[in-house]
Amino acid sequence: MNKCALMLLALSGVLLCILPSAGAFTLDIFGNANMDDTIDADDITYLQGIINKTDKETELADANYDGKIDQQDVSAVEEIIQGVEKKLVLLDSAGKVVEIKTPVKRIIPVNRNAAEALRTIKTSDEIVAVSDSALNDKSYFPEFQQVVSVGSGKTPDFEKILTQNPDLVVYYGTQWTGDYETINDTLKKANPDISVIGLDCFKPETYVEDIMKLGYIVGRVKEAIEFTDWYNGKIDEIENVVKDIPDEAKPRVYEGGRSDFYQTGGVGSSSNNVTVMAGGKNIFADTTGDATVDPESLVKRDPQFIIWKISNIGGYALAKDNTTKFEEKQDEVTGRSELSNVSAVKNGNVYIQSADVFFGGRYFLSIIYLAKWLHPDLFEDLDPEAIHQEYLTKFQGLDYDLSKQGVFVYPEGI
Repeated sequence: MNKCALMLLALSGVLLCILPSAGAFTLDIFGNANMDDTIDADDITYLQGIINKTDKETELADANYDGKIDQQDVSAVEEIIQGVEKKLVLLDSAGKVVEIKTPVKRIIPVNRNAAEALRTIKTSDEIVAVSDSALNDKSYFPEFQQVVSVGSGKTPDFEKILTQNPDLVVYYGTQWTGDYETINDTLKKANPDISVIGLDCFKPETYVEDIMKLGYIVGRVKEAIEFTDWYNGKIDEIENVVKDIPDEAKPRVYEGGRSDFYQTGGVGSSSNNVTVMAGGKNIFADTTGDATVDPESLVKRDPQFIIWKISNIGGYALAKDNTTKFEEKQDEVTGRSELSNVSAVKNGNVYIQSADVFFGGRYFLSIIYLAKWLHPDLFEDLDPEAIHQEYLTKFQGLDYDLSKQGVFVYPEGI
């Protein structure tokens, strides 16, 4: 079972990338006996069917993970539903079995995307330390400025983690896997009571499930459902339009940048997934993962849109009309001699995008802006800024008025 993987089909000699629906997933928590997206009374019914040999045993039916299906699993599911379980067994983002001791009251999200996800489900008060990457983003994480820093998000300070006596440490699941294993082994050896899990909390194809897993882990299932329902509504609004766009009507897109080099993403990358979900065709869909590409190859593929990502300018601290650096970057990109004959440059379709709308859990904002740029006639009523504002106010608890402050994309209007 690999829901997170992309399905690749070779049709007429062309490699096409088919993405699963952002909201379609199996919740990989043991006790989810009927393999849907939640744990509820239906799982108890299904478990009874397995015990009575009228239903087939499933991968996640063993709620207490003891190797057999019996009434103890029914009791375990009942406890999960009531939120009184003593442990939760689930699969991390890498598909590894992890046992979490509950309740969880002291959390260290070394993964800054997990810090944002935890704030989304109203769990900021349980965060006792974060990595430098979260602390350095003062405008976005003001409430964490007084908590302890555990240093690098890749290789955190173990001593600082241990002194905070956390119940749970959240790392990345599918990147820096060697460091993930080291962190898990080191912390478990020092204190077996610490639970460690790798949840990415930034990939379009697994983001909803990550949020739901965190909701169960920290006892905020209701809040996780509230957010994922809202999120799925926004993504579905785009998906329902994009699915009917003929392939030949989808514009060719180069989505990259971040530096003076031509960096982009092929199949399996967030850049590719965001482009496809917004109704575009990634011109480097025949590559895999993140890569630096030859500018001659970019020119040859002639993108109709260039979405240039930047990590060091923009954000919530800027005044609304302070677009100078965005304009300078757009001028620098469009002024490159090698791009002079590219369709995106000739037709004025070069857009600059700040990390604040493509980084981590905010990637869905990138999809919304991109859909508006690529298909303005189809998304005439779509208001990316209003959705962005709702996300900040309702789910992040940030007091920002985007009509007055913050620069994230340029040009913003269509």
